[in-house]
Amino acid sequence: MMQSSRKDSRLYRDDLAHVHVEGYGFHWTGAAEAILGWFDEFGIAGGKVVDLGCGGGQWLARLTKEGYETCGIDVSDSMIRMAKRNAPAAQTMCGSFADVAIPECAAVTSLGEPLNYLNSGPAMRRTMRNVYSALQPGGVFVFDVRHPASRDIAPRDHLKIAEDWYCCARIEEDFRKNQLTRNITTFRRMKNGSYRRDEEVHRLKIFSRAEVASWLRKIGFRVRTCRGYGEYQLGARQSVFICRKPRS
Repeated sequence: MMQSSRKDSRLYRDDLAHVHVEGYGFHWTGAAEAILGWFDEFGIAGGKVVDLGCGGGQWLARLTKEGYETCGIDVSDSMIRMAKRNAPAAQTMCGSFADVAIPECAAVTSLGEPLNYLNSGPAMRRTMRNVYSALQPGGVFVFDVRHPASRDIAPRDHLKIAEDWYCCARIEEDFRKNQLTRNITTFRRMKNGSYRRDEEVHRLKIFSRAEVASWLRKIGFRVRTCRGYGEYQLGARQSVFICRKPRS
């Protein structure tokens, strides 16, 4: 028997949030050691770390274990509920990080291209300014973003299957508009053995490495970029930005 969940405009509703936490934790685990190394490099041995697009809170839990005070911000209330379970010591806030007041902190992270999900250059720049204002002098902002294609790319499917769920994402790109769309269908097994189907449409605005770096430097950050988090390398059209707010 198949059930359909109610459709609405929210991102990462219950079923996709469950799939994301169970099936896509490799990104934060791959990034963790490099980020902790950068914190050490910049002398951030403690204090508050804010994670934008915190998802199910696994990275928040790791930061708490490392001795940091933590705050997670996510637009998905389903993700926030999971973050509260996975990282009970963390402060959590539900809302767009372009609009939510980011608390004063020593560092900000954003892993897995959440900034692209803002789907707007102005919203992205507003977030960067909010992060800069929230960071203490010497604070660090680490995030990754996806970059545009230089030509048309044929639609492609990404599949992931687990014991109690199935996820298919149809990925389409418009390089003229610098827009990426993921049409995501999930099937999740319920307690009675039936499967519930849900669908979400995720639209991402994608930006060049040069324009992102330019925005950050105009705000006042010192910026360097790389293609991955240490040994964990990202795709050819993704970059990591390590940004520091000057001490004076």
